[in-house]
Amino acid sequence: MKPFFPRLTLLFALALGGVFSAPLPAEPAPTDALSGASFDLADVRSMQYRDLASDDVGDRENLQEEARPGDFVFAFEETGKNEAYLRIVLPLAEALRIAFPDRRVIVRRIPSHGFAQTVKAERIPFVISTAGSMVSLIDDSGAIPLAVRERSLGGDAAAQAAGGLLIVDARRKELGSLASLRGGRIAVESSLSFGPWQWLAGRLVSEGIEPKGYFSSAVWRPHDVPEVFNAVATGGADAGLVSLCTFETLVETGFIDKDAFRPAAVLAGTPGSCRSSTPVLPDWTVGYLPAAESGAVRRVAAVAFSMPDQEGWRWGTRVDLSQVRSLMQALHYGPYAYLDEQTILGFAKRHSELLLMVLAVFLFVAFHAVRSRYLVRVRTRDLEAALAEKNRMEEEARVSRERLSAIERVGLLSQMSSMFAHELKQPLSSLSNYIGGLKIWNARRNAGPGDKALAEEALSAMAEETGRITAIVNRVRGYARQSTEPLKPCDWTAVIRRAILIVERHDARRVPIMTAPGGYLAADPADDRAAMVLGDPLELELLVLNLIRNAAHAASVRPDGFVSVSLAREEKNFVLHVTDNGPRLSEEGFARLTGYGDSVKQEGLGIGLSICRGIADRHGGVLRFYQLPREGICAEAVIEALDDSAGTDARKENRDDGH
Repeated sequence: MKPFFPRLTLLFALALGGVFSAPLPAEPAPTDALSGASFDLADVRSMQYRDLASDDVGDRENLQEEARPGDFVFAFEETGKNEAYLRIVLPLAEALRIAFPDRRVIVRRIPSHGFAQTVKAERIPFVISTAGSMVSLIDDSGAIPLAVRERSLGGDAAAQAAGGLLIVDARRKELGSLASLRGGRIAVESSLSFGPWQWLAGRLVSEGIEPKGYFSSAVWRPHDVPEVFNAVATGGADAGLVSLCTFETLVETGFIDKDAFRPAAVLAGTPGSCRSSTPVLPDWTVGYLPAAESGAVRRVAAVAFSMPDQEGWRWGTRVDLSQVRSLMQALHYGPYAYLDEQTILGFAKRHSELLLMVLAVFLFVAFHAVRSRYLVRVRTRDLEAALAEKNRMEEEARVSRERLSAIERVGLLSQMSSMFAHELKQPLSSLSNYIGGLKIWNARRNAGPGDKALAEEALSAMAEETGRITAIVNRVRGYARQSTEPLKPCDWTAVIRRAILIVERHDARRVPIMTAPGGYLAADPADDRAAMVLGDPLELELLVLNLIRNAAHAASVRPDGFVSVSLAREEKNFVLHVTDNGPRLSEEGFARLTGYGDSVKQEGLGIGLSICRGIADRHGGVLRFYQLPREGICAEAVIEALDDSAGTDARKENRDDGH
């Protein structure tokens, strides 16, 4: 490939150095509408290109003074491409200077961004712009297109001049169609105006393809055409996009090697010898605003249309911008950018700053709400914990007060029991003496053997009960003096049998008392098995008696009430179960049952179970209560078993003593 020059614009300036077409026959000179004088365009039709950059036209374009009446003031859309200025503006300005040497030509170079707004604000009468900017001026300022740049195809034939051609590296055989370039990198002439990039997007839209994201990236080259070809040749881009006829001009002038690059995605039917990968649209246009003087408009039109062809280019009269308008509407470009607001994404782009502010406020409010809710939840949890702790402490205080009251009541009862025991000892001694005297009298009196036997049995029972009462009174006095009898081996089975017999003989609330077979208590007392423990027979009898009486009283409210008593061996312990089928207790009632110094019976004093717990504790045992699933209570007393070898003699001694 031949080397590139750093500035391709010099090529186009030199290309304009040739002689224009031969002069045409002179026409009658039209009248100047401003001065009333006629003007001759013969010099314009026969004008030759000169180096206008060094001419006084180049100086006049930058004049800052106010325009005088009759001056031609143009606004030129600066797209960053000097070639457009050299090939479009300077020839027209030179033609106007030649035709009207007494008037100045002032050209304002205004960037594409904000071009329409500047023209409207400064009321510039004439504009030279791309077709896209002209559409914006028509809608925004009421501009009127006067002439359009077109390609001369010979004679009267002409074609639109705006289009773009995709070129690829000739060595890359896989590239050629538009589909093969999907996802590729594309180098584009640096332009801020409506140009080849938009024209290519228009082709994609016409084929039903979404332009956004079709190419992976677009490389905007700052030095026009040479950099686009350099990017393709060095692998910096997969394809390049240049203006219509640029590729053919460079090949014809020998500026590039025709075998190094290959046109891609070429559309068939493009008029002329230039190939295009995009639809061909109107190119640069000359227009005027409604405020322009009619005479000046007439002079500019006469000069533009009198200029000869310039290397196949000329100013034409058929200014049809409908295709450009449709493409801008499809792409939401220029005056149709508002269509983006009809989509969420477009609205977001247009109002991004406002949306960011709203989002920031929303996030702040959301964060504040979440933080406030979290703090409220934490403080509520702390308050609930504090209230729960307060309720717990109040409940503990209430229970403590009840226990203290129960302990005080038990202490008072203990003192009263000691007093009663002291006062009852003398009457019981007298009663025992009387019973002994009666037994002597009964033996000596003259009566039949039957009567004596009956009296003797009654007196013996009285003596037994009196002895038992005396033993209890002595035990109570011993508790008051904090002195107890030492524990000794005894048969717990015999103790339980005596307690059952007492309840059956003397209790008014009588329910069936059954023993559960299979343990140490049998259906027949003669079949009982001895359960030796280390304890006090009288205290153990009081423990069992209290449990059986409580169970019998609870079951007596039911017509089918009963009490079940069982004694079993579990490892090293004897376990007594006393079960009833009485009514189910409430949680509060069961708590009182398992509490201290309280009673579930309305007439109870609340010390019976306290005494039972004290007896169990003295024997190293445990007393527990269980609420059965449907009805009734099970009382469980656990006492450590004594080895049989150590308790054999004691069991025999207990039976001989009648215990």
